[in-house]
Amino acid sequence: MTHAVNTTLANYDGSLSQFQEYLLIFTRFIFFFGTPAFVFISEMLLARAYQNGLPDDFLRKRVKFLLIPFAVMGIVFAMVENPAGTIMQSIFLNLFAGGYTGYFILIIFQFYVLHYFLSEHMKKWRPVRVIAAAFALNIAYLAFFNFTPPPTGAVGDYIWTRGYWLPFAGWIFYFALGYYCGLYFETVREKIREHRKIIFTVPAVSLVLLTIFVRGDIITEVSSKRIDMLLYTAAMIMIIIYFASRLKRAPAPVLFISRYSFNIYLLHKLFLYYLPHSPAMDPLVYFALAMVYAVAMSIAAAKMLSFLRLSQFVIGKPLPVPRREKAVGGT
Repeated sequence: MTHAVNTTLANYDGSLSQFQEYLLIFTRFIFFFGTPAFVFISEMLLARAYQNGLPDDFLRKRVKFLLIPFAVMGIVFAMVENPAGTIMQSIFLNLFAGGYTGYFILIIFQFYVLHYFLSEHMKKWRPVRVIAAAFALNIAYLAFFNFTPPPTGAVGDYIWTRGYWLPFAGWIFYFALGYYCGLYFETVREKIREHRKIIFTVPAVSLVLLTIFVRGDIITEVSSKRIDMLLYTAAMIMIIIYFASRLKRAPAPVLFISRYSFNIYLLHKLFLYYLPHSPAMDPLVYFALAMVYAVAMSIAAAKMLSFLRLSQFVIGKPLPVPRREKAVGGT
């Protein structure tokens, strides 16, 4: 959704009404929580599924089925988005410095390693202290890049624009929160139900503060890497857990999207890159169609190429999903 907004803003630059522009920008900010939420989800699932230790092939399988497609698509994006003279530079940035959409694989691998070395220790530590320390570290790290100007030069500009996204310190709060929510999931679920009024209030208050910071140019960063996204993201995660835990089984559309989620993640922006501009179409309609188009084409490509064994190392492979009849709260 956020990338569909970016595509619409770029293609309709100069022809949007103020209402359309503000609505699209506000929508983008609302859904920025999705990126950090992935750190939380990944760690929650690890903590819940592997409470007695990780399997021997844990890292090997993830290198094979996550890191290799990340690298291949990084090369593809470098060739698509850049002129011939800068392809090698773009490949380097894509693979090592967060130069394209797949950068998040580099982040999540850091947390795989952290989980590997820290999970047994974290079981013994007090959750509130660990989460509070992680929150403070996360705030301090993001505040530094949100509020200090970059040093002079291309390297400083790049680090302040994208490079600082990669180190785990910018996401450590979601990792700690995810670990303990996975370890004590049933308790967390009950606490969410008990305090649901507060949890539903926090996102609204956070969005008001975010709007003030954006309109006042207090924080100019346009991404999920803002200090005012930490509490908002945490609250949105709790709201999702609240609604999911009330379902008796996972909805079929959720399982379908889940199956092709990695393919969508790797491919969707590539399809948006080639989406033509349609001046006669209302921008908001274009935005909605762009989002549906990017998801649908990514799934179609995954299905059409699934007969090729090597496709899983290029665009990722479809993921296994839980049986639909199993209760959501127990998956």
